[in-house]
Amino acid sequence: MRKGTGNLYYVHYDSSFIDEENGNASFYNVSLQSDSLQQQLLQFDTASANTIYNVRISEVTINGANIKALLNNTAVDAVAIHIIHPVVYIINSGKNEEKVLTSSDSLAIYEKLLGKYNSIHAGKIIVEDGFLNFASKTGEPHTALKNISIQFNNFRIDTTKDYLNIVSYFIKDVVVKVKEIQVKGDKHNSRFTNVEYNAPGKFLKVENFRQLNKQQQVVFDIDHTNVNNIATDSFILNQQLRADELNSDGGLLTFYLKQYKSTGRDTSNDDIEIENNYFDEAILNKVNIGNTKILIYNKSKPNKAPLIITNVKFTAADIQKIYSRTSIRNLIGRSKWVLSADGFSFITENKLYKMNLGAFTINSASSTMYLKSFSVIPLLTEAAFANHIRYQEDRMDMNFKNIELSGINSSLLLRDKKLVAETITLEPVIRVFNDRTVTPNPESKIGSYPHQLLQKINFPIGIKKIIIKNGYVAYKEKSNISKQTGTVFFKNVNGTIANVTNIKDLIDKNNMLVLNATTSFMGVSDVQTNWQLPLNTTNGAFTVSGTASSFNAPILNPVTQPLGMIAIRNGQINKITFNFSGTDRMVKGSSTLLYENLKIDLLKKDTTKKKGLGSFVANLFAKDNNPQNGVLRRSDINQERDITKSFFYLIWKSIFAAAKKTVSGKMME
Repeated sequence: MRKGTGNLYYVHYDSSFIDEENGNASFYNVSLQSDSLQQQLLQFDTASANTIYNVRISEVTINGANIKALLNNTAVDAVAIHIIHPVVYIINSGKNEEKVLTSSDSLAIYEKLLGKYNSIHAGKIIVEDGFLNFASKTGEPHTALKNISIQFNNFRIDTTKDYLNIVSYFIKDVVVKVKEIQVKGDKHNSRFTNVEYNAPGKFLKVENFRQLNKQQQVVFDIDHTNVNNIATDSFILNQQLRADELNSDGGLLTFYLKQYKSTGRDTSNDDIEIENNYFDEAILNKVNIGNTKILIYNKSKPNKAPLIITNVKFTAADIQKIYSRTSIRNLIGRSKWVLSADGFSFITENKLYKMNLGAFTINSASSTMYLKSFSVIPLLTEAAFANHIRYQEDRMDMNFKNIELSGINSSLLLRDKKLVAETITLEPVIRVFNDRTVTPNPESKIGSYPHQLLQKINFPIGIKKIIIKNGYVAYKEKSNISKQTGTVFFKNVNGTIANVTNIKDLIDKNNMLVLNATTSFMGVSDVQTNWQLPLNTTNGAFTVSGTASSFNAPILNPVTQPLGMIAIRNGQINKITFNFSGTDRMVKGSSTLLYENLKIDLLKKDTTKKKGLGSFVANLFAKDNNPQNGVLRRSDINQERDITKSFFYLIWKSIFAAAKKTVSGKMME
């Protein structure tokens, strides 16, 4: 039967059953095809028609119809039409070009199937177990929809049929279920399972969405996604997702960090991209995503293992437009959102440390962030670390717990890559080790004071106040003379650091970073310190002052014996005060050490045995008390910096040198 389909196509069916009295008819193994176009396609790169349609249907059953009009090809008017197992191939005959479904394709299918019918009216049209395939020439389908079921209600098309007339049913009154959708692209192969689109209910459900790249790596694997209250006209006509809410159980997401070349600390052009190939635009009011594993790859380093973040949960409201290939910061930059995750870890490029970021929650609505911990964990023991490095280097072991940020400007963080916050509260545990038996590093450390390093961070920071709670800091050193180690530690560190910033505009308003802290030195002496660190310094200027309360002098032996070759047999330290200023190259100031009944022994090199004569002479010339005989001794500090040593080494050495002056009697009266 070629009539009604144009000269190129014909409709054929193997057998039929017609009950004219009751208005029922069935047609079996129905096909729509064009042998001539198919033959041209096999012989040439292009056929005479741009697109070829092949349709095969196992059964078409019509109930309650006007059989006479049906057989005369004038009208279809039925109570119900049942289409069972239709298989549709849309073949693009163009050379090496994949074709997607367009409005003209949809209309062409209808026209070729309906032919010269003036109108079609059915109370219900049901499609069962359908297959729709899009292919290029004779190749495998690049897009395949399997096990399709469709239900139309009150379907009516007349002589004015056009694409909008037909597609209106997908906007208003159609329910479509697809068991599986497969899409093969140049970069990715995608698979959707158990998809349901419900126009009356205005929702879309996808049981699973899985996408693989050409290397067969999973890029997306998302379970149970529901989109509610869809604007169906935008969804069907414009491929635009406009909806109230998207909910998903989550799964696995892959993002790509795209870095752009820049100068200075400007990293605002760096972005994390979303590969969005399915919608030109999306507008959502709310998003809820459950437990998800996120992989972040660096596009500039394709062979590098991804950063992995687990158990990610995300909710957002009042989201702005999501454009195709949008960035994360444009996605949620102005929305109210909450993001939580288990955290992640990675190994530093030098393979010496593992960085751990613990579980965290960021709440843009309340401008807060909570991070359970951030740690820098050495991967080598102290001995192995010393054997590994070429020059002396501090081995860091740090853990910052219960980190709370308030007053975060999330828009600046995401849009401009700036961390601006009112306060940060944390509990630090810091352990530093240096092996002085290793060859000293001849490289200058000029410009590496803390406030100088802050200015070199390639990320804008503006924090009004950092609050330190119950911290612990320890410095351990192996002496190149005694070959023994000594440790200085501070417990119960509490304090504040004000005006922590490297943003020029903020520095112009206030250029002073101020640290005030209290701590327990070696667990026995209460210490108070104040640090003044100018953020716009050109010569490393700083000022430090402090006091320490009384303690039993032999407590210092774990430090003085291995590092100073001095053993303290007896004595009481009553008070220590110090106040000095420094630059890149030296420290000047004064210190006062008050003590009584001090007795010391000088130790032999490479041993803990005391030097008999040396100890006698030392105690003979050392002052047992300060003040002594009513005279208070105050030592000046005039310490030249070893530019190959660290900032804290300079501070410690300056205080220690002043103490030795006081004890020896070489002081400023």
